[in-house]
Amino acid sequence: MARSIVNDSDRFSLLKRAEPIVVLVFTLLSASIVSGQPQEATPPAATQSSPSSQAPSAPQRYDLAKCIDYALKNNNRSKISHDSIEMALAVQKQAASSWWPQVSGGVVGTRMNTNPDFLFPASSVAMPASQFSVPATTITLPANSFGPGFPPVPVPITIPPQTVNVPAQTVAIPQQDVKLMNRDNLVGSLDAMFPLYTGGVRGSRIKQAKFGLQVANEESRRTDLEVVYDVKRLYYAVVLAGQLVQIGNDSLARMETTLNLTEQFYKTGSGKVKKTDYLRTKSITESLRSVVEDLESRKQIMQAALITVMGMDWNSKIELADSEVPFAPRDCDPQELVEIAYKSNPEIARVEAAVGAAEAGITVAHSGHIPKVGLFGSAHHVWDSYDAGVVTPNNKDNWTVGIGVDIPIFEGFRVTNEEREARANLQKLQNQLALLRQGIALEVQNSYQDLVKTQKQQASTHEALQAAVEDRELNVRAYQEELVETRDVIEAQLMEALFSSQYQKVLYDHVEALAKLDLVLGQAASN
Repeated sequence: MARSIVNDSDRFSLLKRAEPIVVLVFTLLSASIVSGQPQEATPPAATQSSPSSQAPSAPQRYDLAKCIDYALKNNNRSKISHDSIEMALAVQKQAASSWWPQVSGGVVGTRMNTNPDFLFPASSVAMPASQFSVPATTITLPANSFGPGFPPVPVPITIPPQTVNVPAQTVAIPQQDVKLMNRDNLVGSLDAMFPLYTGGVRGSRIKQAKFGLQVANEESRRTDLEVVYDVKRLYYAVVLAGQLVQIGNDSLARMETTLNLTEQFYKTGSGKVKKTDYLRTKSITESLRSVVEDLESRKQIMQAALITVMGMDWNSKIELADSEVPFAPRDCDPQELVEIAYKSNPEIARVEAAVGAAEAGITVAHSGHIPKVGLFGSAHHVWDSYDAGVVTPNNKDNWTVGIGVDIPIFEGFRVTNEEREARANLQKLQNQLALLRQGIALEVQNSYQDLVKTQKQQASTHEALQAAVEDRELNVRAYQEELVETRDVIEAQLMEALFSSQYQKVLYDHVEALAKLDLVLGQAASN
């Protein structure tokens, strides 16, 4: 007769502890999954009616790779991160626009209440006394000037020199109203400006935008890795839930068989099986039935969480292609894993890009001390039918070109402190990078230890499960012959359920450790 590994005095207490172990294991598992589930910044599911996110009413079969691919295309976190890349790309192009001339044009039409004019006020001009001399001159009087025959011949006349005196006088100038232009006019302008030298601002701004795009790309990659990690974790959580439900149903079926056999022994047996044995078996059977219902409910919750992370509508139905949690041991060197994480982890790459942007920011701040040189030009044309005043044909078309120099002299120490702030920001980011590298190394070591632990636990729990299965089979056969007590067979069946659930939990922990390690390393999760 098979005997339990515990003594008789501990059997009853072990039996009471083992009864709820299946649901306890799954409860702890589901709690860890739900607490780590990413918060989706999405509108209510009813508003997500795009064709790409609508799933057909009939369940579709999804394997892990298909779930991951669907999630990367439809998960809202991935969409938001891709939008951030578009924003960063636009910022980079904005910075690059500083290499092009800035040209602007405009047309302004105006109507004034009256024609603008210029009023010259009345004035007077005082002229002093003066004199001028008239030299001697000779004029010839032509013949017949006064009539026929008079004079009969040309007569020369000599005018002697003389002096003319002009007295002092005042000349009055009346008020004059001069029209400048018409009340209605149209002015067109074209302006251009091109910076020749900016003291390093232009190139540094472009570098900052480039590093900003790199930051956005790394954040998007990190988001995609997190989505892959969440999908894989929830995918196998649903598979594990199915396994636990199956374990619960199998245990329930065996307990129901034991209950029927106990009832038969109680009513028709030799008296070894008492009514208390029957009642205890019945209470455990019904309790196990409740556990199975709870496990089924939690499986649906996990599947709903998976659907949400994939970006599907809340009422979508899917069917998973896998029914068992796989076990694929991986041999790896922790030192090598840390080096891979330093090169591939998106968080490290993001902070390194931020360091590069901060270095360019120092140049931008320092440029406040440096003169700037720019080339500018403008052209104007006035449409006005009036051709006098200030809108003469010469003034209606004009252009200007020139070179301007902006020389900073004193800014109240503002630029000095801006440069100081930029250098402090760079130092802060460099320290954050060093701290992050330490944290990543620690995460890699933790994930590695979890991986090693689960790979060792798989062998030991598998051996324990095989022993529990054999112990249950022996106890069932012995109980049919009334060679063992009722509590022995109940204990054996619950212990098999316990070790089966523990074994499945170890398999899940191993898969999760692999997924976590891939996430920390910054690599695509392996299926």
